[in-house]
Amino acid sequence: MCFRYAVIVSGLCVALALPNPVAHARPRQLELPPGFRVEQIVADLELPTTFAFAPDGRVFIAEKNGRVKVWKDGVLYAQPLIDIRDEVNNFVDRGLIGMALDPNFAQNGWIYLMYSWDAPGQKPDVDEPRRSRIVRYTVEGDVARPSSAYVILDDHWNYTQNHSVGTLKFDRKGYLWVSLGEGALSAMPGKEALLALDVNTIQGKVLRIDPRTGEGVRGNPFYDPRFPKSARSRVWAYGFRNPFRFALHPETQLPYVGDVGWNTYEMLMIATKGANFGWPCVEGIMDVPQHQSLPECRGVNVKTTTPKELSYHHNNQNAAVVAGDFNTGDHFPPEMRGNFFYGDYSTQVINRVVLDQKGRFKEVLPFGKQMGEPVDIQFGPDGALWYLSIYSGGLRRIVYEKNPLKPLATITETRTTRPRVTMRTPLHGEVYQPGQRVALRADVQNAARVEWRVTRYDGRRPTPITVTAATDASFVMPAGLGDQGFVEVILTAVNDKGEVAAARANVYPFPSDGYIRAWWLNGGYPWRQLGDNLLPGGDGNYIPRVGDKTAWLIRSESRNINLLRYVTPAYRTSAYAFVWIESPEERSGLLGLNSDDGIAAWLNGERIWFNDISRYMPDDTRDIDLPPIKLKKGFNALLIKVYTNDGDWQFKARVLNPDGSIMRDVSHRLAQP
Repeated sequence: MCFRYAVIVSGLCVALALPNPVAHARPRQLELPPGFRVEQIVADLELPTTFAFAPDGRVFIAEKNGRVKVWKDGVLYAQPLIDIRDEVNNFVDRGLIGMALDPNFAQNGWIYLMYSWDAPGQKPDVDEPRRSRIVRYTVEGDVARPSSAYVILDDHWNYTQNHSVGTLKFDRKGYLWVSLGEGALSAMPGKEALLALDVNTIQGKVLRIDPRTGEGVRGNPFYDPRFPKSARSRVWAYGFRNPFRFALHPETQLPYVGDVGWNTYEMLMIATKGANFGWPCVEGIMDVPQHQSLPECRGVNVKTTTPKELSYHHNNQNAAVVAGDFNTGDHFPPEMRGNFFYGDYSTQVINRVVLDQKGRFKEVLPFGKQMGEPVDIQFGPDGALWYLSIYSGGLRRIVYEKNPLKPLATITETRTTRPRVTMRTPLHGEVYQPGQRVALRADVQNAARVEWRVTRYDGRRPTPITVTAATDASFVMPAGLGDQGFVEVILTAVNDKGEVAAARANVYPFPSDGYIRAWWLNGGYPWRQLGDNLLPGGDGNYIPRVGDKTAWLIRSESRNINLLRYVTPAYRTSAYAFVWIESPEERSGLLGLNSDDGIAAWLNGERIWFNDISRYMPDDTRDIDLPPIKLKKGFNALLIKVYTNDGDWQFKARVLNPDGSIMRDVSHRLAQP
């Protein structure tokens, strides 16, 4: 059952009745045992679904729409780890739901994502049958390139809008465990629900597979060595409705699964080898009368199927169980060590289970109330209990105040003698005037030789400008480059072993239309309005620095900066764009602005424009807003804030002379020298 005006996330109801954003920014009237408190880690997320701890202290957070974000040391990085919104089907239950890091992530950088897939040519985010995929990507630094995709599994079907994919977990042997919904409608399970009982499909199953090939593992209950990639070879347990979340027991490695129920019961079960939990013939501790007359349910009942460890009644309320994690650390009190923690999205609780020596449920005890809407619950390397509250958009952790936390990073990076380079100037996308000197500066480590190679591209054969063997160098921006021309700068470093590291940037001539195409992007901030002061030190004082993870360097070939390419907004979201305007002298002028949403602007810390009205944005070189400005000689800090009302979330900006002509002798820069 779901609330009115709800989005369903794998059977979990996400209310969208436009509540007070402040009320949903943090848990309300938290109830925890004495000595515990909740800490907000990240607040501004867009329907977050799952998260994973990297060995170096980063936390990767997946959003339902298809983006994965990075958090480390108190900072939510502006640039996502990966953005695959174009191929994730984000309709109702569907989306990016599962994520796991390879056990050897520190060495290979492999991350596994599980989502409903819009194949090329298919209409995005619609109510049509879609396949689910498990895809491995390679993380390099703080980015995973979509081109690194390697498909592990792609034969799970979402026939309806509900009960798509669930959880990914690695066991100690390196095998990948997968939970998958049966794909039937939540309110009225039809024939699709019966696939949960058929071991020749992977609907409504828990799988154990080889992450390299997607094949089943020898020792699986229905493994067929002739067909290792068949459905039955991959199945470990079956008869699930929506096994949204599960955890692996730290000793037995058996999955403890939370299966979201239908009208009556929520279920927690231990998925032993070959277990059959009976859905749709059985729900919890009762036979389902609507289905018992079906031929497929003949002989499938409470007495003949695997018992559940816990079946709790809805009691005429909404309910959605979320299996959590085992407490194997010593941060929590000693009596909680070894307990299994689970939650319920609808009732907003987190409970704990005391287990006996055989791992069976001995006693269920309340732990937290009014916790938000938990959809993923995990103990972190620091010993705290971390969880995602999907509708509140927050990553939080529960800490015990009497015991210190461990460092989040448990593995330090192996020292290497490979060369490393970081280009400080120029930055990709900067604009220079003809004849202007461009400084080439870099941070270089472990290099025996360094070379700058500068090349002109303007539609003809590339023309070399200079090659310099030094850490710092410069060149003069050539004249005659058109709007499609640019200068490519490549920095290469080589060590004594011949190992190579490189960095690249393109710099551009001043555009003929004057519009700024490269910015530092900071955002977005869901449920934050144009007048809200969101940045450290105040909106007008914000200046991003090179290497600042809260700012993302973007460049658009179009004069229109379309923020939807970078940020997925909630109903109301704000984002910031920053750039330096370098002027050869002090002067007056105009700031030409266009936006189809609310827009505000600051120049050198002073607010010069504020408009909170949505309107049409012409796709030409007309400027709707023309606030007067005063430029000082040298670098001027320009900050634009755009608030999505109901428009397309686009803006454009340029600097004009007092008579409205383009100020052509200024430069658009992303950093001060």
